[in-house]
Amino acid sequence: MSERWEAAFVALGVVAGEPPEAIASALGDEGVARVADLLHALAAPSREARARALARAVSEVVLAIDASRYA
Repeated sequence: MSERWEAAFVALGVVAGEPPEAIASALGDEGVARVADLLHALAAPSREARARALARAVSEVVLAIDASRYA
């Protein structure tokens, strides 16, 4: 998950209620570039599209946590 920590950071930041601008600022330019697709999806006008993007990102975090439990 080391290359996906930015996606986890964005997803959990959104779940915690952080503004997307603050999350992007904390990531810096390189981090934002790595999660540009996710940030773009979270800015979609459709609530459903935003919810699906967030659910996918959060599910990856949960699966990584679950997998580490058995490692």
